[in-house]
Amino acid sequence: MVEPDNFIEVSFEAANKVGGIHQVLKSKACKMQDFYGDNYLTIGFYDEESAREEFASRENPHKEIFNELEQEGIKCRYGVWNIETTPNCILVDISDMEISADEIKEEMWEKHGIDSMNAGEDFDEPVKWSYAVGKLVDKLLAKKQGETVVQLHEWLSTPAMFNFDSPTVFTTHATVLGRALSNSDFDLLGAVEEGSVDDSLASEYGIGAKHQLEKAAADISDAFTTVSKTTGREAEAVLDQEPDQILPNGFNVESYPSLEELSYNHTKKKNEMKEFLSAYFKPYYDVNLEDDPRVLFISGRYEFHNKGVDILVDALSQLNKEEGDDFYVFIFVPSDTKGPKSEVLDNMSLYDELEDHVDDILPDIRSSILSSVTGDQNPSEVVEELLKSGTLNSLRRNFHEKQGSPPVAAFDLNYLDDEIMESLWNAGLTNDEEDRVKVIFYPTYLSVGDKLLSMSYNDAIVASSAGIFPSYYEPWGYTPVETAANGALSITTDLAGFGQFLQENTSEDERKGIKVLGRRNRSDEEAAGDLAEMIDDIVSYDKTEITERKHNARKLAQMTSWSKLGKNYKKAHQKAVRNHQ
Repeated sequence: MVEPDNFIEVSFEAANKVGGIHQVLKSKACKMQDFYGDNYLTIGFYDEESAREEFASRENPHKEIFNELEQEGIKCRYGVWNIETTPNCILVDISDMEISADEIKEEMWEKHGIDSMNAGEDFDEPVKWSYAVGKLVDKLLAKKQGETVVQLHEWLSTPAMFNFDSPTVFTTHATVLGRALSNSDFDLLGAVEEGSVDDSLASEYGIGAKHQLEKAAADISDAFTTVSKTTGREAEAVLDQEPDQILPNGFNVESYPSLEELSYNHTKKKNEMKEFLSAYFKPYYDVNLEDDPRVLFISGRYEFHNKGVDILVDALSQLNKEEGDDFYVFIFVPSDTKGPKSEVLDNMSLYDELEDHVDDILPDIRSSILSSVTGDQNPSEVVEELLKSGTLNSLRRNFHEKQGSPPVAAFDLNYLDDEIMESLWNAGLTNDEEDRVKVIFYPTYLSVGDKLLSMSYNDAIVASSAGIFPSYYEPWGYTPVETAANGALSITTDLAGFGQFLQENTSEDERKGIKVLGRRNRSDEEAAGDLAEMIDDIVSYDKTEITERKHNARKLAQMTSWSKLGKNYKKAHQKAVRNHQ
């Protein structure tokens, strides 16, 4: 195998947080730097807002190249990706690019037979960007010494391949057509098992041009790769191309706090979570938060069927009718919101006032208790008098004045007929006092400044007991690994790349911290029933058992360390060099 000297990685999401690929590249950078050092370069899309946070300028060693490209309206920015390992990065700005999207489409039709003239705006921008990247890479290659491998992610990067000649790796994280079909009534699993998916479906679903680009990239690249065996089989059926290498998504578990630190953080963050739950529910009716209430969550893109939100709601509906301790479920699925509900903000404000007043009178209570004990008085009578203060009673009455039930959604949506809200309502998950399952739809990205939960996503995981990810379509699935790394239990499925990875590399007895729900060749009703049993087990664990299982979950997450999985990338790069010769 010929060892490449340089590695250029092209992705729309390099230093540009859009979706899950951003996290893959970000976590993998350290391993690529181990392999290539300063000869590792990332190239991404310039978005002004993202760049302010993700990118830091450095002295430019490519001024001549950048000046040449600027003559064509292509502005490049050199610096580093603003993450821990600061890999070299170039962001390509196409806002003043001279050549139009239509001219590029015409060229792709004439040279590669790709019909994209009727594609929409969501196609035009990445195609112009990728075309410009191809011109940049061609000029960079002319200056580099030794063999250079260029890896391109997803259809958005494909047009770059048409503008340079070098060993290439193309990675599809999920086929465009497969993702579209999986979120419809089409039987994608059945079609994949039969080994063929009709190309004409892409046009029916309005993604014909994207599908053609992806298919071309899989064909002309020197090494075609996917992120799991599941996606590999899908690619064979959808793109008529067998992957040369599987590149499972690794994870830097080592960068997360130790289990001892997480245990301490869990107590702290769980208390903050309990305060939020008190403010959310107790104005309407009392809930028991004194012990260790079980808090579960689901998170990810708003893909109701693909992410398994549908069967989670079904499972929760079943549990809501059964006997057992109450538990809480957050649905962290971002959508289009107006902002926090005024009702919830009001409850939070009233709770904060109560908390501040109690903090104010605590020194008096302490002093009075000491005085009564040393003066041979009954301290409980003294404390009772202090607690009867007019201000405290007034705050208490204001806090408990709400009628009815707490809202199911913490935020107001900018639209009507929300699929998640309708499903919860139809399933009887309405946060009534007698409900066992208390649900909070939290349709925004978590942030310490969101005025409600006021936690980062990682802190919310640390505060929780488990993450539930019952996906129907999940090429890999970072969220269960991320959850386990943060010291919580998780559920994935045998249709997710990560779930299949666990099944192939561990026995069921070894998976006590991460459950794998069977969805392959099973109906949604059967899967929902099994999921209900899994959730009921989790909320019933005692503290000792849940702690032991959290330790096991963390060990399972360590199986995906980039120190173990990064070698697959090196193999793909070597194959690309060999196949290009």
